[in-house]
Amino acid sequence: MGLATFVARRILADPERQDRLSRPIVLIAMAGIVLGMAVMVLTVGITRGFQREIRAKVVGVGGHLQLTAIEQNDPKETPRMVLDPEQLAALGALPGVAHVQTYATKPGIVETDGDLEGVVVRGLGGDLDPTYLAQHLTAGRLPVLGAAERPNEVLVSNYLAYRLRITVGDTVTIYLVKDRDDIRPRKFIVTGTYRTGLEQVDQQVVVVDLGHLQRFAQWGLTAEVLVDTVGGNPTVEGLAFGGDAHHTFEWSVAGWSGPGPHPVDAALRARMQDRPLTLVVADAAGTLPDTAWVRFGAGPAGLQRGGSGGSHRHYVGGIEVDLRSFDRLDELEALVHDQVMRPDQRLTTVRERSPEIFAWLELLDTNVAVVIVLMVLVAVINMTSALLLIILERTPMIGVLKALGATNGQVRRIFLLDGAYILGIGILGGDALGILLALVQRWTGWVRLPVESYYVDVVPVDLDLAPILLLNAGTLVVCVSALVLPSLLVTRIAPARAIRFD
Repeated sequence: MGLATFVARRILADPERQDRLSRPIVLIAMAGIVLGMAVMVLTVGITRGFQREIRAKVVGVGGHLQLTAIEQNDPKETPRMVLDPEQLAALGALPGVAHVQTYATKPGIVETDGDLEGVVVRGLGGDLDPTYLAQHLTAGRLPVLGAAERPNEVLVSNYLAYRLRITVGDTVTIYLVKDRDDIRPRKFIVTGTYRTGLEQVDQQVVVVDLGHLQRFAQWGLTAEVLVDTVGGNPTVEGLAFGGDAHHTFEWSVAGWSGPGPHPVDAALRARMQDRPLTLVVADAAGTLPDTAWVRFGAGPAGLQRGGSGGSHRHYVGGIEVDLRSFDRLDELEALVHDQVMRPDQRLTTVRERSPEIFAWLELLDTNVAVVIVLMVLVAVINMTSALLLIILERTPMIGVLKALGATNGQVRRIFLLDGAYILGIGILGGDALGILLALVQRWTGWVRLPVESYYVDVVPVDLDLAPILLLNAGTLVVCVSALVLPSLLVTRIAPARAIRFD
């Protein structure tokens, strides 16, 4: 053990310090460091908790990244976009991507008995990760999504349920707005309610199956074959729905054009027993075509009809990409832009969708920096005062040490080590106090907040060992470095005067 370390420990352990003036000053300085360190630990933990919770809320609504049609100019309505399975697979294969899902949005109006409310109807499919909605579900259950039957079910927010005076199990009418003159009603059963704490979501968004929006918007084409009888002979007529209404009809029978009706003679019926008579419907806008078919068997019971079910299933409003880590947002944005995105698509990040929220979260980092600087400044002032008082009280000892041959550097190290010991005890005590208060808040949630203002109803705390260790090391280094200046007082103490003073 070196001389400086030995003497420093003896000074702190000296029983005669009980009567010295420096003892209460040192205790006050240590208490200040404990409180300041606890404040810094809580500030960092609460800020990280806020950022984590609010980012999770915003990301859960629309993913970290969104791919939409390039012509989109209204965030409440997504134009149609061809769903490419290969693109979905490529997005899911990117390193750092956790989940990929499709969605669509349309403006609408919810009507109940005597109440109306404008909403954004959000369509989600069977590829949905239900974790986010399940976490924020307050009553009932989520709608059935992606099923072949597509039940008319809707999920509404607590805010809308209160304003419209509806509960789980009630039936509401949702008017979906296609064009200014095309508003179509649909009856839906409320299966559940949710609350995210995000005002722009809770006051507007209702959730339905994606298939309802695909069919309503008529993004694709639907072909049907109508079979009738004219003069005892069957006829077929092509029907087309969706697209731009400028339909073209392509039949598998040579010479047929247009929708018909076209007569089906006995010879044609005989040929159709082996292969179906098919109709392909397209339009002038290049919408994906749809196919319908009819087969004539023996007798009326032999008539069979079918089709692909409509090409609207191959269109979506957009693709959402969830990442495993928010820190890789910029990296994955560049990867998607360079490797996966098509020329007719646009890519937006969660920062671009909610710039005001992320500006507020960045401002929290500034607040943390201000708090840390102030607390470290208070610790420096406390320790400087305590160290100066210890040096003045130990003036005779300093004189004796110098008379025995100790250098100024050795004597200064004694008091710097004293300051470091006091700082270390204060820092560890502050860590313990701050972590204890943070754990109490995490377990009990005793400090609550108005969700309308802070997006969360309980103060969140995110404790991580790395920031706490970095905070400890930084505080110790800065404070000990600041003590170098007052320790220079040692060099001005002459041995002869110090010993005579005693």
